[in-house]
Amino acid sequence: MFPYIIQGSNITVVIGSTPHTVSKSHPTYQKLVDAIKANDEDTVRDLIEPKKVILNYGQGNVAIQGEKLFWKDIELHNTITTKLVQMLQEGFPIDPLVAFMDNLMHNPSKRAVDELYGFLEKGQLPITSDGHFLAYKRVKDDYRDVHSGTVLNCVASGFSAEDVAAMPLKGGKKKEVRVFIEDGVTIVETNRNFVDDDANSHCSEGLHFCSKDYLSCFGGDRIMILKINPRDVVSIPNDYSYTKGRCCRYAVIGELGVNPDDAFTAPVQDQSN
Repeated sequence: MFPYIIQGSNITVVIGSTPHTVSKSHPTYQKLVDAIKANDEDTVRDLIEPKKVILNYGQGNVAIQGEKLFWKDIELHNTITTKLVQMLQEGFPIDPLVAFMDNLMHNPSKRAVDELYGFLEKGQLPITSDGHFLAYKRVKDDYRDVHSGTVLNCVASGFSAEDVAAMPLKGGKKKEVRVFIEDGVTIVETNRNFVDDDANSHCSEGLHFCSKDYLSCFGGDRIMILKINPRDVVSIPNDYSYTKGRCCRYAVIGELGVNPDDAFTAPVQDQSN
């Protein structure tokens, strides 16, 4: 085994005549310690020497070098990159978050890319294994939206035969919203450029979703659970402490029949996957 020494929060390993120091805050630290304990010289060398401690994830899309995170060779600095490094340091699997980042980086809005993960973390909204996220929406007792009363938001099994035959259903004040079933799941969508991207516009055009904290601020008889691709988020309005958002597409995957604190349990997440 290569000579090594642990000093405070650092570990130094000497390969050949070259010392390599890795701090405890680096995501490779615990893997390095484990490899040393297992007398696994190949892993120690792979972690330290070949590419200056580069870890690759998500089919090579995510690379961590030192304390920096790169997405397809572009260095990123935002809330989600900090979280990815933190999760690696704590030994959590990051595949769902990498998939989330992959979807998010296809979003054309820089503001949405920068702000969305912070919104999810603040609202305690979970990320699914395919990199989407779950959120809430209040609707009327007949499952139509509260604003226009024309957009059906029920799960796929709740539509009548007549509704299914007439799909895509049209709704919204300008008939700009489409409702249809795709792979057994209700999809609600509109053109992205119909959605207001100004965070200072509080009640404006677009498909709405929210976190638990906003539910008490908005009327409606039923609470639906939505699955949303990060690429389809357009804006996070800055009123109500950033607890709601606007997007151009979402899937209706369930109806909340329990306390909102218990909404995102295994049965619902199973549907989302």
